[in-house]
Amino acid sequence: MNKGNVLRFESLVVHYKNRRIFSLRRSGGIRAVDEVSMSLEQGKIMGIVGESGSGKSSLLKALCKFIPIQGGRIFIEEVDITEFSDRKFFPYRRKVQMIPQDFFDIFDPKMTVKEILAEPLEIHFGELSSQEKEARILELLELVELDDTLIERLPSQLSGGQRQRISIARALAVNPMILICDEIVSACDLYAQKQILKLLTTLNREKNIAMLFVSHNIAVIAHLCHDIIVMHRGKFLEIGSLEMLRGSSNSYVQSLMDAVPHLKMAKKWKER
Repeated sequence: MNKGNVLRFESLVVHYKNRRIFSLRRSGGIRAVDEVSMSLEQGKIMGIVGESGSGKSSLLKALCKFIPIQGGRIFIEEVDITEFSDRKFFPYRRKVQMIPQDFFDIFDPKMTVKEILAEPLEIHFGELSSQEKEARILELLELVELDDTLIERLPSQLSGGQRQRISIARALAVNPMILICDEIVSACDLYAQKQILKLLTTLNREKNIAMLFVSHNIAVIAHLCHDIIVMHRGKFLEIGSLEMLRGSSNSYVQSLMDAVPHLKMAKKWKER
């Protein structure tokens, strides 16, 4: 399949009035995202790394049109969706799916796994029969390597790794082109982290899904991503491969590289 830009944004600005995101002040508010630009090709995984308050989550929410932007443009498959209303953006919401950091931020704890996975099918594919929806739910569980015996369980009856896999399955239900992952392994133990990163690598390779993967952990980013963005105080300081970043002259980028002793191991995992 030919590659092209599935997501692009130019000079994107998100600012908050009367809210202290970090100490950088601008007229009209504090800029959480400060005139950043990027292109994401089909099938590529782009990592975004930065400390808390650097603007990573605000950027992701803006790209999903969960929050307004104050400047710049956003393109999906080179269609400018910046000014789209919620109704006009609805067909594009299937193309861009966000996986949250915390499962409980989005899902009703009283819903079963079956109900959680059925919800996006009912919203976007209401024409499916009950049997077709159930077959799709079982297919999704298999896709994220979960047993179908979990189908009637509540979130509280799942492990952290299982809950995150359900989040991934729910996002995959609508056949997206882009997965936007917000610190999705930060609450998992090391074993679950490795398994989820392996799953994402497989999905990227077999489904050709592009991903934006946000983390404060450069070793996790290095394990998974083709290229890396270093974000600091709303700005993109560097964009490039791990090797390019290790040669950066920027002191903040170098501090990230020097602070992580396991980059070589992360690189070996990626190469397996």
